[in-house]
Amino acid sequence: MTATVPDALHAMASNEWPATAPSLVLSKRDQGFHAALTASPETFSAVRALTRSVPTQYGGDPSLGETAELVVSELMGNSVRASTSEPVHLIVEVYATSPGIEVIVHDAVPGQPTRRDIALDSTEAMSGRGLRLLDLLTDHWTVEPSPLGKRIRCHVGCLPG
Repeated sequence: MTATVPDALHAMASNEWPATAPSLVLSKRDQGFHAALTASPETFSAVRALTRSVPTQYGGDPSLGETAELVVSELMGNSVRASTSEPVHLIVEVYATSPGIEVIVHDAVPGQPTRRDIALDSTEAMSGRGLRLLDLLTDHWTVEPSPLGKRIRCHVGCLPG
């Protein structure tokens, strides 16, 4: 089935799986979804919206959706910024767990992410806060090898603060 990104979101909301859109292939998985995508504003928007909806769809704490959405957004954006090739292909997986949400982003950027010593409230830095944000927004996160290159796996299990 070929569809636009809004049609793909509608298909997910109405449980008509799998949905496909140009540069976005969605698959329903147990307690979540798998998205293979080419980076674009439209695909990022769709994946963020789907991530936000996972807790509600699978009986989890709906307040975790916004935090998981921030984590997905940060990881996808970092992959694009760190990539040396175009187009940028990603795989995003999001699952409701007990308790919380697991977020996994696969990218082809080699090596480990680099932690930079940038204050979260810096008014001058344009980037460099990503890993500190993961520390704040997730219970834990890891970087592992993946067939695409690497995967960053995060668990969001309680509200930050």
